[in-house]
Amino acid sequence: MKKLVLTVFLVVLAIGIPGLGYAQTVVNVVSDLTNTTEGNLNKAIQAAITANKLSTTLFQLEAYGYYISTGTINVPSGQTLNIQGPTPGTTQATAPPQIVWTASGTPDTRFYFAVNGNLSLKNVWLMYANATGAQVGSSLAFQDDPLAVNGQRGTFENVIFDYAPCPGDASGSVDVACKHFRGNFKNCYWKNCIDSHLKYYGRAVSYPFSTTGWHSDSLTFENCTFANMGYVVMQEADEYADYIKMNHCTFLDVVEFALEQGRWYKLSVTNCLFVNCWMEGYIPAQGSPSSAMVQIDSVATFSYTVPWVDQDRRILFSNSAYYLDQWIVDWMGPNGNPYSQNLHLNRRDTEIPAPRPMIMPTTLTFFDSVANGKKVFPYINRFALTEGVNPGFVAPPTDTGRVKNFLYRKWNDNSDTNWAWRPYNDISQTWPLVEKLSYTNTTLQKAAMGGFPAGDLYRWWPTQYTTWAAQASTENTRINTWLSTGKDPLASSVEKVSGVVPQEYMLGQNYPNPFNPTTHIEYSVPLTGYVSLKVFNALGQEVATLFDGEQNPGKYVATFDAKGLTSGVYFYRLQSGTASLTQKLILMK
Repeated sequence: MKKLVLTVFLVVLAIGIPGLGYAQTVVNVVSDLTNTTEGNLNKAIQAAITANKLSTTLFQLEAYGYYISTGTINVPSGQTLNIQGPTPGTTQATAPPQIVWTASGTPDTRFYFAVNGNLSLKNVWLMYANATGAQVGSSLAFQDDPLAVNGQRGTFENVIFDYAPCPGDASGSVDVACKHFRGNFKNCYWKNCIDSHLKYYGRAVSYPFSTTGWHSDSLTFENCTFANMGYVVMQEADEYADYIKMNHCTFLDVVEFALEQGRWYKLSVTNCLFVNCWMEGYIPAQGSPSSAMVQIDSVATFSYTVPWVDQDRRILFSNSAYYLDQWIVDWMGPNGNPYSQNLHLNRRDTEIPAPRPMIMPTTLTFFDSVANGKKVFPYINRFALTEGVNPGFVAPPTDTGRVKNFLYRKWNDNSDTNWAWRPYNDISQTWPLVEKLSYTNTTLQKAAMGGFPAGDLYRWWPTQYTTWAAQASTENTRINTWLSTGKDPLASSVEKVSGVVPQEYMLGQNYPNPFNPTTHIEYSVPLTGYVSLKVFNALGQEVATLFDGEQNPGKYVATFDAKGLTSGVYFYRLQSGTASLTQKLILMK
């Protein structure tokens, strides 16, 4: 075996490690294929640990490099490991470097990384398989450091988490086994994280099975994709995150929970696209299901104590879409899979799997309840949600035959089968990716804030991503403000212009009309009560709420700012009591 070759040079400025403001050593780690070795990355990291230089070292991997891990990579308490590959291009030679497990010997593969400090990965392809392509049940585990004052941080940018089954501690591809985890995931892709036996594994981020006391301070996902998963984010028992943020994420083919369960403290889900989530469905005979997308449960139903009540919670679900492919609906039904057919023949239709609703009535109670003209939960809001619109993916990573077979087996006898989509593509490091989750539906292409496509822009809409990134800080300020105050900071203003009590409800024609980008709407309210004034597009989808709450009698003027909308015909509707009035307006940019 050839001796490990390392190229080392000093860089004047710190690179890539948040919080470091001093010079940093860059270690170029040679691909294991270059000198037919294994463990080059393991050896380089261990050398830095021995020299007490881990936190000041950047491990630079090669484009299209292949790194065979020979054992768990440990990050000691209080230290930071930073691994980075070159920015991927559009040719095979510019593929992201891939890390796999050795197929030699009997290494302890429970943990890919055992992180007692902090970890940063960028432009890396992490295969949860060995060099022969066999799945390996490992996790990237953040293990508790009781001395971590500001928590333990995981920073991931453009990382592919691939082919992860159920790991040894029954957690996820990223395992939270610490008391203060802060995870930031940007432009990441979880794919084929499936388990042939356990339908509710693999997972993106999860606590280990049957543990208590672990906690996430925050989990942030932006422009991420989750395709072919058991769960995405898992929260059970007393283990939860204080804050979870999902912005511009795409979910496809998730067997059960995309977001488990309904025990959120602070949650924002914005500009996301959910397709075939909870594709296992539910059994009507077993009672009411949870929502297919966002579920909210009352604190009173929790089996553990939390330091907040329902009125303290901050939840925003906005500018997102949900769709369930018809072939899944048909496969569930009485004329679909053999299991359902047999139940139907025996008149046991309530035991046949059925699709879950996008949002259950119990959850709608939190979003929509009004008492005495005011929202009961003013900090829990939904807005501009789309259901039942097929995005028309260009080339989805879905093997319908394998998915059908897997679902049938889970419904019928829980037998095992691998339902991953073309795993050999990834095992062979095929680049660029074959799948394409851009889509053809023009409504969804403008459904996100600012008129951007819903879902992951980085991986599937690169041109739009560049434009989006230029305004990302403004968008995130809007989301954070909306979440904390319960009010969209871009919502139009409403002023009372007359205290004279009108005789009837009135909704005037907006002026000017056509307009760009602001216009004024006059309306009158003769009685004290709940009033809503909302704007809808030509498909009947809500695009703006101008007022939603209690108003006293009088004449009002609402100012509507449509700078985030595209040109076209829109409708605005005044509702109060039994009154419902609608007018048309034209936005012309």
